[in-house]
Amino acid sequence: MKYLLVLFFLVDGQWVEGDPAEGWGPYPYQTESACLIAKLRAEEIFTRLQLVNPRAIEKHFECTAEQIEAND
Repeated sequence: MKYLLVLFFLVDGQWVEGDPAEGWGPYPYQTESACLIAKLRAEEIFTRLQLVNPRAIEKHFECTAEQIEAND
């Protein structure tokens, strides 16, 4: 099973998933552990960004299991 690191932006009080067309789509990882490590790194980077740019758009990161669509 693959895991996806998904980025959400806080826009007008709503969490909106990043748009793949703009380069903000989910990023796949082979294991949950690898995804969680990447999530922690992304959160640390965002925390440092907020120190130099307190007005940066709020971001939230999640690791989710990839949903496989059934072929009919």
